[in-house]
Amino acid sequence: MRLVFLWKNIPIGIFIFFVYFYPMNKAARTRQHILERTAAVFNRKGFSGTSLNDLTRATGLTKGALYGHFRSKEDLALQAFRHAMQLVRSGVRDRLADKRSNKERLLGLLEFYAAYVLQPPLPGGCPLLNTAVQADDDVTFMRRALRKELDATVSFIQRLLDEGVASGEFKPIPDTRALAFVFFCSVEGAVMYARAVRSKEPMTYVSTYCRQIIDQISK
Repeated sequence: MRLVFLWKNIPIGIFIFFVYFYPMNKAARTRQHILERTAAVFNRKGFSGTSLNDLTRATGLTKGALYGHFRSKEDLALQAFRHAMQLVRSGVRDRLADKRSNKERLLGLLEFYAAYVLQPPLPGGCPLLNTAVQADDDVTFMRRALRKELDATVSFIQRLLDEGVASGEFKPIPDTRALAFVFFCSVEGAVMYARAVRSKEPMTYVSTYCRQIIDQISK
């Protein structure tokens, strides 16, 4: 009776918030917690190397709790990859926030990856590179999401080049998409090499070369 009395005296707006929105927010917070803790595990150990015990230890939750928010280990790995890429995009946005020209944004992107080599946004290195290695083998369910992220990154670089040409910052470029691929694949290759040998030397050479190209196409 006491509980009923209390609910009857709560304003309807607050009642609706607690009944409908608070449980949803709690579920969303738990889901976010799971993604934040498991993204690094999957990125470091890979899908096949990550066990359910690894995931429960990282999150402090039971297997049942994990599957209450994600349909399967595959679903969790996919969403964790997307979360990891959000961290990367957030880092890029922060790096480019004060850049005014397309040339400055391209150079800022190089600066981001130069720092990203040994200080990635989450443990384990580049999520794109790590996932690409797995998707080429047995983790085929990741290919579509991986392709989307790869294409988006190349398209972003191409857009900077196209807008730079249109604004008069850059000289005419015969094939901006081809040059975007050259930039992106060179940088990703440098990330792979640098992570493997724990040295910034590969990225230093590649970023210097890319800067020279940017200077050559600049007016």
